[in-house]
Amino acid sequence: MKTIFGTHSGAFHADDVFAIAALSLLYPDYEIRRSRDPQVWAQCDFLVDVGGHYTHAEKVYDHHFKDGPAYDDGLKMSSVGLIWSHYGAAICGCPEVADRVCRRLIRQFDAIDNGVTLTRHLEEFSDVREISLSGSISMMNPQDHAKTDDAFADEVVRARLLLKASIANARHWIGSRAGLETALREALAEARAYILVPEDCKWPEHLFNSNGNESILYAVFPRDEKWFAQAVPSSPGSFSNRKDFPAAWAGLCDDAFSEVAGVPDGIFCHQGLFLCATGSFESTLKLVDDAISA
Repeated sequence: MKTIFGTHSGAFHADDVFAIAALSLLYPDYEIRRSRDPQVWAQCDFLVDVGGHYTHAEKVYDHHFKDGPAYDDGLKMSSVGLIWSHYGAAICGCPEVADRVCRRLIRQFDAIDNGVTLTRHLEEFSDVREISLSGSISMMNPQDHAKTDDAFADEVVRARLLLKASIANARHWIGSRAGLETALREALAEARAYILVPEDCKWPEHLFNSNGNESILYAVFPRDEKWFAQAVPSSPGSFSNRKDFPAAWAGLCDDAFSEVAGVPDGIFCHQGLFLCATGSFESTLKLVDDAISA
């Protein structure tokens, strides 16, 4: 028997799309009924973004009323935040993964749906406007209102794919913690200003959250049979670095980079001086040692 998800008809937004998508990960055999008729709602197993109240025992998850549900920090929840607060751990199979997905994905929908501004206007680029994930979903509302239900169903499928990717990324990020901790412990023991991290290790955020990280300037790691060195940002999310690679390397590739950097197998140095690569571990270590000494 199909699980019936009920939500409002008409224009859709990211919070109702992602709320239904999240539930569909738990109940993959489902049907969506979009209506503003309470008689239709009475036939549904879950109500999302409609109903006039929030009652978990009745599986009604509305937030459109005064003093609606909120997180501990005061951010008000939208319908997807309500669904995630009750079912996120079951969807992800792990509370820590669910919390990561909530902080990295879900809460932005709660904020935007409750009128919180997440971006700022750039005076120097007055014609630039960011299209947020929420905004892109709203853009998918068809001009022909008769096609809205089909468009909503399509957006649920897309949102489910994004949720799956977010869950996988969260698991990978959590699993990277041990690799970073080992790399940092070894670097500190050997008084090195660089860490050697495993391939595909999601290290930057874990590094900033670790004691003793302040002395680390670079990370070295393999990828696709190449060896990379990356400068540690000056702060989380920053585009500046604790220490750039030498300015003479900026934007060089292949033979030109090899000649200037003094290695036989140079591949490139990014013009932003935060990333470079060679064909061997030894050459990339030389780049890092030279950058530290510069």
